[in-house]
Amino acid sequence: MGNLMRRRGVTRGRGRPALIAVTALALTLTACGNRGEDDGGGGGGGGSGSESSVDLDSIDDADVQETVSRAFLTDEVQLDDLDPTVQEAFRRATIELTPEQLDKAFECWSETSCEIGDGEVTVGIAEAFGQNQWRRIAKMEAILQALTYPNVGRIISTDAQGDLATFQSNVRSLAAQGATAIVSYNDFGAAALPAFQAAQQQGAFISTYVGPVPDAPPTSLASQVHGDVCAVGEEMAEVAQEDLGLTGQVAILNGTPGNPQGATWNKCFEDALGPDLTVGTKLDTDWTLAGAFEAASALVSSGQEYSGIFYDYADPIPQVIEAFNSAGVTPPPIVTWTANNGMAKVWEEALGTEREFPIYFTNGLNWQSRVSITSVMGLLAGDDVAADIIVPQPFVQAEEGLYDPNRPDDYPGPSVLIPDDLLTRMLSAD
Repeated sequence: MGNLMRRRGVTRGRGRPALIAVTALALTLTACGNRGEDDGGGGGGGGSGSESSVDLDSIDDADVQETVSRAFLTDEVQLDDLDPTVQEAFRRATIELTPEQLDKAFECWSETSCEIGDGEVTVGIAEAFGQNQWRRIAKMEAILQALTYPNVGRIISTDAQGDLATFQSNVRSLAAQGATAIVSYNDFGAAALPAFQAAQQQGAFISTYVGPVPDAPPTSLASQVHGDVCAVGEEMAEVAQEDLGLTGQVAILNGTPGNPQGATWNKCFEDALGPDLTVGTKLDTDWTLAGAFEAASALVSSGQEYSGIFYDYADPIPQVIEAFNSAGVTPPPIVTWTANNGMAKVWEEALGTEREFPIYFTNGLNWQSRVSITSVMGLLAGDDVAADIIVPQPFVQAEEGLYDPNRPDDYPGPSVLIPDDLLTRMLSAD
């Protein structure tokens, strides 16, 4: 992920990605192979075992590349360089669903269970905490992806609302209800593995997205979709030194104390720093708005001029900026994971003023739930799917026009692959 990738960020894509129309009535089912059977489909990128009679390879690569560029917010990530399962996921994300299918997607998103056809596969979405906008959008991304498989007949979703015991029970319940393709954003790390293992013993394949569980055995997790956390830390160091030219001391903001994600990227970030740049402080925020404001206030009150702030969560960035503004201090450059419309708004408000500062960020990552759907459907078909599906997580520099005044502050930004009309309907329902 070189400098060119970051400097050519895509902030223009508020419209829909390039889509290929596939009428639902024209999709003739090709039976999905049972678990462990080889029905002749190849692995990942175009395996026929997990798709309809529509040949995914017939979808124009240029259209798929447009979807890829939208998802990563840069033109520099190339379709052919991605894992084969990720390639197939983006091909499916480039299919335009019918109005009737989009209505069905909204119904599935609004309810905990829905019937979408006569297919034999039940998809389960096991949410650990589904109460924020990011999770609701990731859920819809998964539902839309499931609708590209004619052999999916039912979608069931659960929400543990942050409780581990409830989450474990929900995962087991999905398997008991016949869900053989289960996807999840796992907030509980290794503590969720016994429930995942029990569900897989009942015949399910489980894939998690964004948050990895290192060294999880395949008996507990069939696939994990995530970025390379260490590489992301190294990339942040490259942004700091090569793009921003920072020297002196920088500050790191982490989430919950001792979380493994933070420990990993922090170390890789520090190891990649040259002699002119050091980490002056690390503060925990619990990944909350209040925690971020408190941490940023501590940075200001310390009297130390930090040349940059590095964080792995964009949603509380407005609170970080507010802490500096309240003290009459211009924020230093900020580099953060994910994206947020509220962050874009407060950043654009500072443009052209003495408070102006640069921000680098990544895509919103919500679309990774689509890759998890494609991975478990491929496994059900007997396709060759990697246990660890690594996706790039490039940083791009914010450009004027990033803020969308028609979306709420907690909207994850232009990397969302949901059609605009459906997205507006979702946001209006909140």
